[in-house]
Amino acid sequence: MLQEVLLPQLGQTVEEASIDRWHVGEGDRVKKGDILLEITTDKATLEVESYVEGTVLKLYADAGETVSVNAVIAYVGDPAVDEPPEQPPLPLAEEAGPAAAAPAAPERPSGAGAPSSAVAPAGRLIISPRAKKRAQTERVTALAIRGTGPNGRIVEGDVAGYAERVAALRVSPTAKVLAFERGVDLLTVKGSGTSGRILKEDVERAAPLAVRAAAGAKVELTAARRIIGDRMAQSKREAPHFYLQMSIDMTEAVAVRQELAAAGTKVSYNDLIIKAVGAGFGEVPTMNAAWTGDGVTAFSTVDVSLAVAIEDGLMVPVVRNVDRLDLAGIAARTAELIEKARHKHLAPFEYEGGSITLSNLGMHGVDLFVPIINPGQASILGVGRIADTPVVIDGGIAVRKMMSVVLSIDHRVVDGAAAAVFLQAVKVALESPRERLL
Repeated sequence: MLQEVLLPQLGQTVEEASIDRWHVGEGDRVKKGDILLEITTDKATLEVESYVEGTVLKLYADAGETVSVNAVIAYVGDPAVDEPPEQPPLPLAEEAGPAAAAPAAPERPSGAGAPSSAVAPAGRLIISPRAKKRAQTERVTALAIRGTGPNGRIVEGDVAGYAERVAALRVSPTAKVLAFERGVDLLTVKGSGTSGRILKEDVERAAPLAVRAAAGAKVELTAARRIIGDRMAQSKREAPHFYLQMSIDMTEAVAVRQELAAAGTKVSYNDLIIKAVGAGFGEVPTMNAAWTGDGVTAFSTVDVSLAVAIEDGLMVPVVRNVDRLDLAGIAARTAELIEKARHKHLAPFEYEGGSITLSNLGMHGVDLFVPIINPGQASILGVGRIADTPVVIDGGIAVRKMMSVVLSIDHRVVDGAAAAVFLQAVKVALESPRERLL
């Protein structure tokens, strides 16, 4: 039986999505649960699973095309008896705006989901879906792997071989995760630990890899990179940003985190900051709002978006009701959302909305940065690293673990005094974690 494959409705406000890449081609057999393609909306890059079983008979959209939600993008059926129409029953989204301006992919040969004879554009990583999934599972960066497939394509065996070489190294678990997140080749990192063990600090000093491109070549934008650029430019054009910077003494917060870990509760610094942000909203409820075109809309729940770096950009899952969760609850939820984001398994309700965004670059050695507000919100908190710093206390000098933060605010929604009270409340909560966060 001929079965339609529709572009899914991914949230109430999403009207269209860009086809990032197909994982199948015409003539391929699929079963329920197989990954058909990856799509990018204005909020996330996600994998689309098959809800039907059979042979892919027709694909109607190439990588780079923008398609309306609920449009037919493919047909699956029995090639012996089913014949799909040449044109899709529903029209593709009109080609308008930057997302549709991407060059169309080359004509797809029969039985292939992407060109197999053409060399990939300079600056693009060529990797099979199975290899990409294996790299995610093994927590190794595909940028470090030389592909042995056609045109240098990375196949699963290449990833497995590289992962075996990494497994033979003496490397701390934190260093391995950080190398994966930053795109660092662990095989080139010299360890400074005992017996040459590679530590987190060694990875932080190493230069991240970049997709190899010919000198002077123009690197083709992915759909995710294009949408991120459009949304950030829109935010800077339309939202009158102002900024508040503050230094926070994290000495007690570091101690509390260590005590919780010793007791069996793993809590990240992001979890502590998210809990403190919830306390800030409790002090200044007017911060929990956004500009919606014709005025200010107040939010009824305290939801914190967390910026998570992924391969092609970033995703911003939302931790809901942080004012009602304890630290352990926040830690469990953030861990779950980060894992889903990195594997592109977030559901729409897990990345839509949010009262504020938390963007933490401290793990990359950044001291201070000024973030751009995520459209649809009125503020974003940029967090730098925690560093031993000499400070004056009661007329004397002491070494404390200090952290710098920058709060970016939409002046249409919040004034300076209210934002300052909010940020001060966050500071007080983090500096008195036993009284305010536990």
